Amino acid sequence: MKADLSAVKGRTSLCVLFCMHAAAMAAYAVPFPNVLKSHGLSDWAFLAVSTGSIASFISPMFAASLADRRIAPERLLAALTFLSGTLLALVHASVQFHWGPQWFLGIMMAYALTNAPGFSLVTSIVLSRLSDARREFAPIRVWATWGWMAASFVVSRCLHLDQSPIAGYIGAAIFLAESLFCLSLSPTHPPQGRAPRRWRDVIGWDALPLLRHPDHRLIFLTSAAFSAVMSTLYVHTAPHLAAGGDPTPAATMSLAQLCEGIAMLGISGLLLRFRIKWLLIAGLSLGILRYLLLATDYRPAMVASVALHGPLFVLFYMTSQIYLELRIDPAIRAQSQALLSIMNNGIGNLSGYLAIELWHRHCLLPDGSTNWPRFWSFLAAAATLLTAAFASLYRGQSRTQNPSHHA
Repeated sequence: MKADLSAVKGRTSLCVLFCMHAAAMAAYAVPFPNVLKSHGLSDWAFLAVSTGSIASFISPMFAASLADRRIAPERLLAALTFLSGTLLALVHASVQFHWGPQWFLGIMMAYALTNAPGFSLVTSIVLSRLSDARREFAPIRVWATWGWMAASFVVSRCLHLDQSPIAGYIGAAIFLAESLFCLSLSPTHPPQGRAPRRWRDVIGWDALPLLRHPDHRLIFLTSAAFSAVMSTLYVHTAPHLAAGGDPTPAATMSLAQLCEGIAMLGISGLLLRFRIKWLLIAGLSLGILRYLLLATDYRPAMVASVALHGPLFVLFYMTSQIYLELRIDPAIRAQSQALLSIMNNGIGNLSGYLAIELWHRHCLLPDGSTNWPRFWSFLAAAATLLTAAFASLYRGQSRTQNPSHHA
């Protein structure tokens, strides 16, 4: 009985960790563009958001290498969330008290560097404590979705802070609380003798040879390309909904998180029943369908496309994380998850923002409106090519090769 209670207690702590981390980010990220606009910094919004993509190239691998080799990831996360909370408060102080764009962007970049490793570290901490990731990860990971939704609802609908820097202070307070919470977790110490001795050890070089394996390489590259194609969820879908007559596009967009949470409740059963290959292809295929629905320029179909974003996120991105847990040496668990984060949030999102913005300009009509069917049809075609390439190139492991971890 004591063992069971201990397992439940540990599981609850992991759920709380995911919930707090997502809530801290949502509290400030959702109203952030409106906060900047209301304080005269809207011209700097793109650069501010880009700091996250830039930081994704730099700090995640450093932090992951430390977690795999020198420092217990729970203690490292405590330090990083403390710095993130402090810097996030300073970011919003610079906005509120008009310190100027140079101070604002400088502190924002520092915050992004401390925050970028966060989700991959949380993921590696959780995965290291699970005995069967396929069965146990999704019911814990879903609490990040609930945390994001709860923080968004409280900040926007209850406290009405859509244009106030106080939203950022709330996010900072949650980060600081998470830092204290991390100190209550039992540390997972790296194996003896794995302390970094060379520069390549410090920068997480151990994860790069993963790209030599054809399946691993395909997962990482497909994830980056899919993130690039899907980087338009908030940037262009909400304006399209507004142009289509939706009076509350922000509320409609929240369907993505709601459906993501619902999908996570069922992914464990799918992971136990189907090969990872087919789940990844299903996620990619939902991406195609999402853009085809948007290309109809028909409002009910557009709303359905938003709802599809949750299931496709779970089927592709969460399954990719499970793939790494099943196929990668646990000694570089944190580094492999960090490399996936770089591919998604760094290479994928940044290239997607830039390339799709250029394509969007080509789809503008003389009156300034957008030719939405043309815009989304091109992205649907890109997603189709990506899906076909992945389906033809991925090999995976059959049940005969690995009956327990068929991928």
